[in-house]
Amino acid sequence: MTTRAHPAVTLLVATLLTTAVAATTVAATALAQTNGIHVSGQGSLEVEPDMGYVSMHVRREGSDPAELRREIDKVVRAILKLVRNLKIAESDVTTAALSINPRYRRRDSETVVDGVIATQTILITLRNLDLFGRLLNRSLEEGVNNVDPIRLDTSRRVELENQALEVAMKDAREEAARVALGLDLRLGQALNVQVVSHSPRPQMALMEMRSAGNSATFNPGLIRVERNVQVTFAIDSTSQ
Repeated sequence: MTTRAHPAVTLLVATLLTTAVAATTVAATALAQTNGIHVSGQGSLEVEPDMGYVSMHVRREGSDPAELRREIDKVVRAILKLVRNLKIAESDVTTAALSINPRYRRRDSETVVDGVIATQTILITLRNLDLFGRLLNRSLEEGVNNVDPIRLDTSRRVELENQALEVAMKDAREEAARVALGLDLRLGQALNVQVVSHSPRPQMALMEMRSAGNSATFNPGLIRVERNVQVTFAIDSTSQ
């Protein structure tokens, strides 16, 4: 008696074999990418900042929101006039929306609303750091309540980050080469590369207050631009 394989059974077997081969290939690829020499590379450059970001706040408290808004608008107009006099571009100045929130206080055993707090923030991109002292002092005179520490940056950030990335990649390869040499291995090609996120954007600068004239000054110093990579290199089998 002759037995014949049913076409559907033959097709099912072929499909299972194909799936098994594909799964084995994927597993082998994953294994190859996890094995090897894993290193990190860092590239770092220090430069003088040539720009900064200034965030100043106008805050008023009271019982009449309309009156508080008029007071804040007066201060904001004065600041906008100041930045024009300092030749700061209009596109480098942003005034955030006015926020009005209830003010609370304790009365006996409960918390009650006791007026409102109105706040407006002015953001300024300062492309000439020599203007910072005048901008700060005059802003406080015009009624600004608070100025955050200036966040320093460089106008060459993209260019410098690219340079730092090149340094990081070179550092990773040299590190892997040292490991391979120390273990009597031969370094293969890069199997996997992960570029870590950019360095923090602007960096805070500490501000000092001079007693004479109560003027503000600061030493911008240097800021650091960094890039980092993580690389897995294969181990050349000919070295084993």
